Amino acid sequence: MRLFRRRLALRNTFRIAHGSYAWRESVFLWLREGSSVAMGEAPVVPYYGLSADEIEADLARGLTVRAVREALEARGFPSGGFAHPVSMAAFQSAVLSLRACIAGSSLHDLLGMQAGSACAPTSFTVAYDDDPEAMVRIAATCGFRRLKVKAGIAGDLERIRLLRERLPQAIIRVDANQGWSIEEAPARIAALEELGVELIEEPIAGSPAEFERLAKATSVPILLDESARDAGQVRLFAREAPSIAGIVVKTAKNGGPGASLELARAALDSGMRVMVSSMVETSLGASSALALAPLCAWCDLDAPLLLADDPFEGLEYLDEVPCLAKEGVQPGSALSAYIDGLPYLGEGSL
Repeated sequence: MRLFRRRLALRNTFRIAHGSYAWRESVFLWLREGSSVAMGEAPVVPYYGLSADEIEADLARGLTVRAVREALEARGFPSGGFAHPVSMAAFQSAVLSLRACIAGSSLHDLLGMQAGSACAPTSFTVAYDDDPEAMVRIAATCGFRRLKVKAGIAGDLERIRLLRERLPQAIIRVDANQGWSIEEAPARIAALEELGVELIEEPIAGSPAEFERLAKATSVPILLDESARDAGQVRLFAREAPSIAGIVVKTAKNGGPGASLELARAALDSGMRVMVSSMVETSLGASSALALAPLCAWCDLDAPLLLADDPFEGLEYLDEVPCLAKEGVQPGSALSAYIDGLPYLGEGSL
């Protein structure tokens, strides 16, 4: 077992309602059993209030040979004794991937998905910029027709209008990251409806009744992200905000691919649709979410493309659709050499 972290420089400044970032950081878990190797990623999300030190300490506390052995041999989806969902996500992804590697199968198989099943084309994230023309340049040259535009910041509507004017064929999705108040959201949503946006994620931080008020008044699908982190919250919104169109699942937010699968099924059983997404993370983290794609109406797995240098290889985008190369996602040569020089957190057999 090994633990390490990497700072990930971003290709462009990433500004959203929660803040502005030139880089992000992830903590990685590496496991080996015989000749089988697997990894998991825990992205550090600044607005979650957890540091890399806290995540690494949380993982280190729960990583014993016995805990990993029991997780490998148990049925179902391992959770471990971790305090934070992002730590559990790294552990669950690594253990499930190691199980699949040992068995000669895939994460798709363990989740009950058929490998190679169809995935919807992904959107490409266009972060907010003080210079609207910079946003247009990024959107026009990214190579993707579906654009996820960050909002929830003063001037967001004017920038989205400009993108619609300059790129009339683009499919525009809007993510406000809870940046609007309940008072201003109705007018903004009405304006976006006139612009023909495809959907709006997380417009406010609000109650089910407030979300229902917004969703019922528009034909634009409204999706929940941070507001629905577990199956109980999904069922609550389905009951009290029936006009909500769907939810966003992210392995780092929900506690891993197995936990995300359970959340997605709760949404589908409640009549909602699902978007599969990720935090700002590498191809490793995005690939763990990709296994859920067959259940999802929308895909937002462009995160590795936002990095200046993704340390992993094997996630490809063919005709805007994310897919895995035959050998799957692997550390690049520089990262492999770095990992080889790391000490083991623990090793042994039971």
